[in-house]
Amino acid sequence: MKINLFIILFAILLLPFFLLISPLIIPIVLVFLVLFLKINYATIKGAAGERHVNRILNQLNSNYKVYHDLYVPNKRGGTTQIDHVVTSPFGVFVIETKNYDGWIFGDENQKYWTQVIFKRKEKLFNPIWQNYGHMKALKHYIGEDFEFIHSIVAFSPRATFKFKGGFKSARVIQYPQLVKVIMEWNIYKIGHAELQQINRALDRLILTDKKEKRELKRQHVQAIKIDRQMMAKKEIENIEQNVCPKCGGALSLRKGKYGAFYGCSNYPKCRYTKRVS
Repeated sequence: MKINLFIILFAILLLPFFLLISPLIIPIVLVFLVLFLKINYATIKGAAGERHVNRILNQLNSNYKVYHDLYVPNKRGGTTQIDHVVTSPFGVFVIETKNYDGWIFGDENQKYWTQVIFKRKEKLFNPIWQNYGHMKALKHYIGEDFEFIHSIVAFSPRATFKFKGGFKSARVIQYPQLVKVIMEWNIYKIGHAELQQINRALDRLILTDKKEKRELKRQHVQAIKIDRQMMAKKEIENIEQNVCPKCGGALSLRKGKYGAFYGCSNYPKCRYTKRVS
């Protein structure tokens, strides 16, 4: 992220120099900057959101310890990247940040939520499910029996929620609410010795060597790509055998408003669907 910003700033600083040498170079540099920003926009925007949340969480008092951008070992032998973890005597908070604009639609049981900006619609993986995976990895790391762990999904204040109901397994809020929501848990649940043990375990995940962290991030991204390929392959195999890849129930071919699709026989408990291509 810092390297990307350095490239942009360096290119901007060189613009006057290019103008003196040859005015024709300016359009080329500008095209390069536009393409670079377009390719890296999601990464830059996500990192900006995480930095903003860092500043907000640092307002918490001395009862709380804040961790950012942790790569937590998971059961599969890889790592799970968690945006923010806050530890305290009142519980451990796992926070997933979403620096999104526009209207946000979704519910707890939907695999994908929808972001609407004017007439453009984009899918995003259910962040409650995403953060549940983060919590499972964290519990695997600090202790499977640990129960005082809470899920928070924090959106940018530029997002407008269009949810029809509430959520049971997570708090879905906006950045400015973070400190207030975390402090709603105010009953002591974790003893001093246990809290110190958790903090020491998380301290071991902090990487100060930038080169080492870049390599870990590269391995993490590569593992995600492989996992997605394997999941897609397994999903196809299950559909071919009429087995729901989500719950193991039977799939049946149905017809809907937008064409034929596979639906799970365990509906409404399982809402898995797959369009017929």
